[in-house]
Amino acid sequence: MVHAVRTDLSAALIAVSLLIAAWSLALAVRDRRVGDLMIYALGVLELLVLAQLVVAIVKIGRGGHPPSTVTFLAYAAGALLVAPAGLFWSVADRSRASTLVITVACLALPVMTVRMLQMWSDVRG
Repeated sequence: MVHAVRTDLSAALIAVSLLIAAWSLALAVRDRRVGDLMIYALGVLELLVLAQLVVAIVKIGRGGHPPSTVTFLAYAAGALLVAPAGLFWSVADRSRASTLVITVACLALPVMTVRMLQMWSDVRG
């Protein structure tokens, strides 16, 4: 069985994403705004998402293909945009609700990652 997204990389991405989601929720509850440390954490998360995309592209290049390669790549590329979009919105708005946008973005990434893993569960290559 070929996995386009390494499960250890996926687990790290999911764990970091959920930790940042909990952290941003705590900030919103306390009516705090996004600070530099959150921005750095989102940068680490973005590097994990980028690594996941690179691994997927390499695996596809080596002959492994999910049932719908286009859908898989759309998930992988779309995941790359989620955290920056949430951060941009949060920094631009500067309200309590905008901090929750990061929470939602960081909850969306694990869902997208699990879906990508599901797409590859039947791949042979």
